[in-house]
Amino acid sequence: MSSPIARLEYSAASELLTGAIGSSRFRVVASSGGSRGHKTSVSAKAAGKYLHAQASSLTSHLATTKTIEKDGKYLQRGGTLPPGHYICDYHAKHAAFGECIQLRQTSDALAIHSPFSPFPIPHGRSGFFIHGSGPKGSDGCIVPANEVERLRLNKAVRDFPGKVFLLVTHVSYMLPAELGGQLA
Repeated sequence: MSSPIARLEYSAASELLTGAIGSSRFRVVASSGGSRGHKTSVSAKAAGKYLHAQASSLTSHLATTKTIEKDGKYLQRGGTLPPGHYICDYHAKHAAFGECIQLRQTSDALAIHSPFSPFPIPHGRSGFFIHGSGPKGSDGCIVPANEVERLRLNKAVRDFPGKVFLLVTHVSYMLPAELGGQLA
């Protein structure tokens, strides 16, 4: 007997996480990338340190934008979560995020498969989660706006007897030629 499958979808364009896990239905506003999803109560110094101003930039909305740090300082925040399928794994006590959901990339989430490119576009990005709001915000992780809904999602993933898949859709990116042969 095969184990059950649950499906979620995250639309990067509408910043909406939807789907069902067992009998639980979800329709959650959530941010991804560019420091979006940060706590609004942080100091101006922290906002500058974590480049909160990049949240409204074009590159913060692109799946091909990598996080760039030098000497422990952010130079560029990572863009939105790359498109494709992810397997959702519940973690009770992650070192950085506490209770969260790890998003394990499947093969179609390792590169962007564009109708405008004859080959997959590698983005070289990984290490994504669904986690709560914090001072930094997101470098591609999904950060639900409503903490109660995030915790309800955590419980649904934790208690589901099968696999939970997340499909990330409606993602913007730059083609390698637009990037001068380099990924952002």
